[in-house]
Amino acid sequence: MLRPWMLTVFIEFVIIWLFIRKEPGKLLLYSLLINSLTLPLATYSYIYLYPKLLLIESLVIMVEWIFLKFLLEINYTKALAISLIANASTFLVGYFL
Repeated sequence: MLRPWMLTVFIEFVIIWLFIRKEPGKLLLYSLLINSLTLPLATYSYIYLYPKLLLIESLVIMVEWIFLKFLLEINYTKALAISLIANASTFLVGYFL
C-alpha cells in the first residue's frame, strides 16, 4: 500500500502545483495530508464495504475538493477542477499499472 500512496501523493502534488505555482513544500504537505486520509479510507471502503468504484471516487473528489478549497484558500470552482483532474490522473495511472 505504500507504493500506491507515494505515487498518488506525488501525482496529485504535481497537479496541484500546476494550478497554484507557489510554495511547493506547502503544496506537497497538503497533498500528503489529504491523500493520507482519503486513500486508505477509499481503499478500505472499496475492499470491505461497498465495491462501487465510481461512488467511492466521487466521494473522494468531494472530500478533496473541500480540503483543497480551504487549505489553498481558493474558490470552489478551482478547487473542484484540481480535485477532478488530480483524481482522474491517479485513477488512470493506477488503472494502467
